[in-house]
Amino acid sequence: MTIGMVAGGANVVAGAAIGAAALMGARVPASLRCTTLPNIGLVYFDFNPTEITMSRRSQGGSTPTPGAGGAHQPTQTVKGAEISIKNLIFEGMDTKWRCDTLLTWMSPDAGFLGQLLSAIKGQNLKTQPPELTFQWGPPMIGFMYTVTLGSVECVYTRFTSAGIPVRAKVGLTMKEVPSLLGTLPQNPTSGGLTGRRAHTVGHGESLQSIATTNYGNPQAWRRIAEVNGIKDPTRVRPGTTVYLPNADELDKENAR
Repeated sequence: MTIGMVAGGANVVAGAAIGAAALMGARVPASLRCTTLPNIGLVYFDFNPTEITMSRRSQGGSTPTPGAGGAHQPTQTVKGAEISIKNLIFEGMDTKWRCDTLLTWMSPDAGFLGQLLSAIKGQNLKTQPPELTFQWGPPMIGFMYTVTLGSVECVYTRFTSAGIPVRAKVGLTMKEVPSLLGTLPQNPTSGGLTGRRAHTVGHGESLQSIATTNYGNPQAWRRIAEVNGIKDPTRVRPGTTVYLPNADELDKENAR
């Protein structure tokens, strides 16, 4: 059993327990939590949100049609929802600690341990910030989404005489990650986009060598890792199936 499976199971249990408590009438604050190393933590909200904005956008493109003499067929993909919350209030002596935790979660190698591991390995192997769970209320009828943080803004509005922040107004944007925890039915993104090809990792292959063979660019390994949700490319084992981004996806990545 992998660490990821254990963390995922713990997250599901935590979500169910929170949902049961909310249904029984207990006041369970909205929160963000992370159950994976080295980013484990919980940030609760003193006052539940008064407004949550959710939006989704579709993105058009095209992929080559096999045997059609260079013709392309239009495609359309729908990315995960963007969740925005404004005017959250943090109060108390742990105000800055909670704000710092949110800001730290913005980094692919969140926390001191993550940065230390990257320094030992000599490169940043993470391509995405840590996945978090945003929950308020029971799953399915409330809010429970796997997300990454898109932006964090903390405005400190009250301090002690010693200069310790004890009140802050916080704004967040979160990007939904497809997951079985989601409130709404979702489809996995790994192979769903038209034009992606499946590749079975062979002995002695790495994401860098696969990127070089298929795209002539070893740096494209990061895009392969991103579309497959691979957090640590050194753990990709022979026999694993990965999906290779189509040309349009690589062009859009290079244009960023």
